[in-house]
Amino acid sequence: MTRVVVVAALVAGSACSSGTPKASEHGAAATTTTATPETTTAAPTTSTAAPTTTAPVAAPATAKPAPAAPVISPGGLAWRVCGTLQCASLSVPRDYADPGGPALTLALARKPARTPAARIGSLLINPGGPGDSGVDDLPGELRSLTATLQNRFDIVSWDPRGVERSAPVHCSDPKASSGGGGDGGGSTLDPAPTNEADQKALADAYRAGGEACLRYSGDLLRHVGTDATAEDLERIRIALGEDKLTFVGHSAGTLLGAVYADRYPQRVRAFVLDGPIDPSLTLDQMTLAQAVGFEGALRSFFAWCDTTVTCHWRPANADRTAAFVALMDRIRQQPLKASANRIVGVDTFVSGTMSRLTARSRWPSLGDALAAAERGDGSPLATLASNYQNAGASNAADARQSILCLDHPAPRDLGAYPALAEASKAQAPVFGPVFTWAALSCGMWSVPSTLTPKPTRAAGAPPILVVGTTGDPATPQGWARALAGQLEHGVLVLRQGAEHVAYYYSACVRGLVDAYLVSGKTPASGTTCAS
Repeated sequence: MTRVVVVAALVAGSACSSGTPKASEHGAAATTTTATPETTTAAPTTSTAAPTTTAPVAAPATAKPAPAAPVISPGGLAWRVCGTLQCASLSVPRDYADPGGPALTLALARKPARTPAARIGSLLINPGGPGDSGVDDLPGELRSLTATLQNRFDIVSWDPRGVERSAPVHCSDPKASSGGGGDGGGSTLDPAPTNEADQKALADAYRAGGEACLRYSGDLLRHVGTDATAEDLERIRIALGEDKLTFVGHSAGTLLGAVYADRYPQRVRAFVLDGPIDPSLTLDQMTLAQAVGFEGALRSFFAWCDTTVTCHWRPANADRTAAFVALMDRIRQQPLKASANRIVGVDTFVSGTMSRLTARSRWPSLGDALAAAERGDGSPLATLASNYQNAGASNAADARQSILCLDHPAPRDLGAYPALAEASKAQAPVFGPVFTWAALSCGMWSVPSTLTPKPTRAAGAPPILVVGTTGDPATPQGWARALAGQLEHGVLVLRQGAEHVAYYYSACVRGLVDAYLVSGKTPASGTTCAS
């Protein structure tokens, strides 16, 4: 089957640390950690105390009714040493509409608080993606989190359902590959087709891809979205023995935090949503906003190239925008060759470019890859694209696509896309049409979505800290403003910068976040960090 790479930014909108860039964001090698929890045989341990059932808190009238909670013993997780961390497993229903039916096992990891006497509780972190492994991510988080947080909290993360160790989804035979997702070699199909034949070919490829995911993942494919993961988060809270939840969500992880807070507002202690998604937007609205964001980042990259010798891309045409578009058109007509018999089509060209635009520190490597492409060598772009698409988990690309399509319903009518693409091209000539057509992958998906776009209010929850970055291309600052405005007690903090997820890049943001998580102290809404 021909695999078409989905390049919409949401597919790889995860966080990154300034000290330890995360692979799914910047295309670095996937994080390797010594934590290897064995989730296939370890069942959740029940404490000797009688099992306690914590009933879901009544949600606002507009929230989706929460399923009945299974019997889970607070504090009943059996933690064991796994490398430098502790690991545990938790059994949860595969389908919350059928809590007595088949179960699946979630893999968790934690680093206990350094100062037990001053311990506040557990701080849960979701790194985003969607589809990133929280277990693999945790060592990187610990290199970025301040001593204040590590002294006062058990730092906890987990592989969300469908990811890596937690009932992973697959879109190809896992016995015959490393978990799917392609190798960055791309496809000869045009990801932004302009004629009916190419549009139908792209739709057919996306449909075949979705059918393969359903074939290899089965009924699990219907139950890996954020709608179900929010229920998992509530069961994790109960199992940790926490009366209220302290949570940090990065990028796509902010959608999980928003859904949970809306559903269980009285269980919120302190939530930080950094690099947030606006949950009220439709997928076509989201892809357009991201296309505009990446278009702006691309223009900034071109301006940087014009003023520094560090940029090695020196096209014959001094107008870099025109040179970039011309290079993309040449690749559309004649894909580049890369190592290992791979090819670089427009999808790989765009994906590799995107992987370098979420942090200025990555611009030199983009210049190098474009220079190689001008010479006819697609290998650097293929490597960037492969790392971008496949890092974050062993089944990253498959999990990301599966979760994305459950979370964001897309038009199923092929006829809707040409007009959407043309409209997006007016605002984002390079990325607009590609992002718009990438959403068709969810329009052709084999199972229906489980979330619908709606504002998040979290009525009754305490103040929730929403952090945005003024020049973030993946999650535009407008989304942070919108989410903070939707929340009953939303508090907005903005960092001036161009990178994705502010906590990793700003001492000012870290100070505000730490004070809030430790003491509940919130800054004035609208506070801006200059760096």
